[in-house]
Amino acid sequence: MLLYDLVKQFNSRVILRNNNQIEAEADSVIAMLMLDSEQGSKIDIEVSGPDENQALSAIINLFENRFDEE
Repeated sequence: MLLYDLVKQFNSRVILRNNNQIEAEADSVIAMLMLDSEQGSKIDIEVSGPDENQALSAIINLFENRFDEE
């Protein structure tokens, strides 16, 4: 999973939150699957830690590039 692999590169905590306010830590594949969000769903991202700005920028870039899909 691209997002999982990406967040593991940083020392910050990354929380994903869906429309139903269900939260998942992005360093857990199982937790992210529990979000049960479809493509196009709104996901809030909360990042906290020593490299939070770099982590958030990288995550936004991944989403904006549609996870490198064509």
